[in-house]
Amino acid sequence: MKELALQVIQNLPDNVSDEEIAEALLLIGSIMKGYKQAEDGASITTEQLLKEIAKW
Repeated sequence: MKELALQVIQNLPDNVSDEEIAEALLLIGSIMKGYKQAEDGASITTEQLLKEIAKW
């Protein structure tokens, strides 16, 4: 994860703010967490999601 974080930071423009760096790292962390959950079978189908949304 550390190497990925460094790659993300290196690909940002030189004039990036500290807030933008934090947002980029948070986004990558969330995406990686989602991939891990999907690999572990902790995901739902689109149909299940739509049923949940309909309850709102």
